[in-house]
Amino acid sequence: MACPLVVEVLLVVAPVVLLLQPSCSLGMASRDTEPIVSTTLGLIQGGTMKSFSNKTIYAFRGIPYAQPPLDELRFMPPQPIHAWGNATLKATSDSLICPQTGIKLLMSEDCLKLNVYTKNVTGSLPVIVYIHGGANVLGSGHSQYEAGPEYLLEHDLVMVAFNYRLGALGFLGGSNNAYLDQIMALEWVQSHIARFGGDPGRVTLLGLSAGAMAVSLHLASPLSSGLFHGAILMSGSATNHFSIHNEFWTRILARALGCPMYDSYDMTECLRNVSWQSIIDVCSDWEQYKFINMKWNYEIDRYFLLKHPSTLIDGGTFNRVPLMVSYTANELDFTTLGHLEKELLLHDIISHFHDWAPELFLFDYNVGKSRRLKNFYLGRDVDELNATNIERFGQIFSDGIIGHGVHRLVQLARRHTKVYYSRMDYIGQRSVSAPMTENHLPSGVGHADDWQYVMPSLWYGSILSPGDRDLFMMERLTGWMAHFAHTGEPLQNSSIYWPPCTATQMQMLYNDNVTKLGPPDFVDRYRVWDELFPTPHSNGAARRQLQLAFVVAVALLPGLFSKLM
Repeated sequence: MACPLVVEVLLVVAPVVLLLQPSCSLGMASRDTEPIVSTTLGLIQGGTMKSFSNKTIYAFRGIPYAQPPLDELRFMPPQPIHAWGNATLKATSDSLICPQTGIKLLMSEDCLKLNVYTKNVTGSLPVIVYIHGGANVLGSGHSQYEAGPEYLLEHDLVMVAFNYRLGALGFLGGSNNAYLDQIMALEWVQSHIARFGGDPGRVTLLGLSAGAMAVSLHLASPLSSGLFHGAILMSGSATNHFSIHNEFWTRILARALGCPMYDSYDMTECLRNVSWQSIIDVCSDWEQYKFINMKWNYEIDRYFLLKHPSTLIDGGTFNRVPLMVSYTANELDFTTLGHLEKELLLHDIISHFHDWAPELFLFDYNVGKSRRLKNFYLGRDVDELNATNIERFGQIFSDGIIGHGVHRLVQLARRHTKVYYSRMDYIGQRSVSAPMTENHLPSGVGHADDWQYVMPSLWYGSILSPGDRDLFMMERLTGWMAHFAHTGEPLQNSSIYWPPCTATQMQMLYNDNVTKLGPPDFVDRYRVWDELFPTPHSNGAARRQLQLAFVVAVALLPGLFSKLM
């Protein structure tokens, strides 16, 4: 690519100021037909990909946004990446992903990397930053595994996807380091995305599942203020009832690895000398029953998160940006079907539901709450889990882990900002969890089944074909997201009427072959969770009582956990 102009770019390296002369004044030069972008960190060489309709995408993959969290930096907050001087960073392939259950050859602790995709490095386009899901223990921003740009880059956008630390490596002892990783990635976007054709003043966060929970936490965190200007949350929110015990699981991990359990310094130093493979293996062994679960999660640390996110959003003390919020019609309903052959396990669960329910549905032990859930979803006199009620058992996961938290977010946020609320009802040709019917189509819309229309990934196999019957849904969802990133509203010049939820009205768009507007569904189910787990109050004496309870809990925590041990 010819570039007739030359300019000087200021690059700061430690205390030394160097003057470089890249070959292109527009932020990109050509070296063997590959794009090169100049940043204050140094030159970055990318490669090219193709969008769904064969448009050229400039792809910069594997860019470090923080120092590798190795050795003494393991379990520490992320540290800013240093400039690399006169060298050119070759960013032409995805980095290894963060350690998690799976093929360890594809993983490394040196994983705090991001990918940038753009069609026009000289533009100033809205930016969509994707935060991946995976129950805080799985997932990545990898362009093939989960986060391909081929669909979204059909539109005039810049897309960013990144990795962040997972499991014990990101949450040990309630550190919130995984979310601090995300903030550092967002700060990187603010500092550098203009050199890739992105507008740092129009950044939209996009999260799926645990990634959507993370987006809701960025809504609530003061550290995230000014780093984004809109948010899209798909099937997840932290505005739920979860009982979180990172310190307990940290001690269980330490015990399994022969490390100290109570002195945080001794324990952390010991765990720094254990291989990440051993840490991942121990934590993976905790999930023998293979139910949906989240053992590692956010903590109210008075730094990243000052109070419970429900309290902050309820009181209007959050980053008030426009929201697009959605979930799928069946979410986790079908995830229990794989347990039908485990008759003894299912009998144990129904016979001792009050013992199982707190672990499965993430609340502190309470016989009354467990009994209410069983009676509502399964029936008071039910003494067997079988094919006739296994999906109703799955509905407890759907509502308790995803649906109710999403519904509560909309209820709380709509009084303070525009919230566009929708449910995916369209049954496509592929599903992650729904069983197939006699017509060889899924029987419903399970968790993340809508994701196949947003980003290509190995979850679903091949990319959609040009004649695919589901193609219209890809065009619809990415079109909504692109327009939202541009304007803060999902629709333009459309026959579809989709007003935002506000303080005075709450309506949902049902997204099927044909869309329709109506009142939110499942409100009777969510009302049960509201009654069992009320929203923490945000003001007055109730707030002071909540704060006092938190202080007392922190003081008592070591003793409580020692009893559990």
